[in-house]
Amino acid sequence: MTAPILDPDKALLTAAWRGGPEAVEALLRSLADLVWTACRRVTRDDADAQAAFREVMAAIAANGFARLKDYDGRARVRVYVALVVRDLLLERAIKLLVLDAARGWGAFEAFFGEDIRRMIERSLPGSAQRQNREDAYQAVCEALLDNDLRRLRAYSGRGSPSGFVLQIVENLVVDFVRTIIPRRRLPAAIARLSALDQSVFRLLYWERLAPDPAILCVHLARSGEAPPPASTIVEAIERVRQALPPGYWAEPRGDGQMVEGEGADLLEQALEALQQVLPRLPATEQLYLRLALAGEPAREIARMLSLPVEEVHKLAQRLKRRLRDELSDAEVVKRWRLSV
Repeated sequence: MTAPILDPDKALLTAAWRGGPEAVEALLRSLADLVWTACRRVTRDDADAQAAFREVMAAIAANGFARLKDYDGRARVRVYVALVVRDLLLERAIKLLVLDAARGWGAFEAFFGEDIRRMIERSLPGSAQRQNREDAYQAVCEALLDNDLRRLRAYSGRGSPSGFVLQIVENLVVDFVRTIIPRRRLPAAIARLSALDQSVFRLLYWERLAPDPAILCVHLARSGEAPPPASTIVEAIERVRQALPPGYWAEPRGDGQMVEGEGADLLEQALEALQQVLPRLPATEQLYLRLALAGEPAREIARMLSLPVEEVHKLAQRLKRRLRDELSDAEVVKRWRLSV
């Protein structure tokens, strides 16, 4: 059995919590390179990076490292601190937006600009969509600034602010794509189907989502109405497939295996069981799961979380074990596993 890897920063953090000045200084020196790298990545120049570095380091050390009080030892200290730093930098960018829109937007765009463009590229790929991508970027930025930052101000303090902003951006991208979708003509066979079936067709073939009821349910819910149950979405997927002519452009992940009848009902109940588990997950794992379920590869998640790729892989394995343990006793999950 391999011995566990020791994390010297755990001892430094424990000593710093006790308030020893030498321990505090040692911990801050240990974390300085991580904080500087994160600050430099989301600022425009050295002067701004240095200002951000001073603010973030002060916030980490404030009130006896209170920002790190929820650290539970299940990950390396630097992994946890990287997530805290990301949230501190985001809070700084939003505060700058409120105080000085021009300067604050520069900080916010440096923080999320690449993520916004990547999300848009995923929804509007190809050279033919170049102008639509530029229009989408402009629309997302304007919506974020709209009505005195209404959307950003809605953050309740629960969960990761980074995850909160990324979800807002994803919703805005989807909203924009839907404004240009009507310019595309539905196949005649699809136009004869119900409104739900047409929405499922657009998500599968125009927005290139995977034919997964759980994923489609989230996107259908953005219309403001209660989403249909998983079994209804499965039936809609099948109707769309049967209506299309042979050889029609295939879905991005192939046909896969769709659950039907009782299996769909069990899947819906299993998803509800998962929703009960999610609030109990640490913030790090909740944010990773949100990004992973959105289809982000490990490399992109590592970049967004300012973590090494190998740490993201370890986080994924740890989360899988935790979910397996949390859900292993759920009767509905056992029955669903047997049905697929």
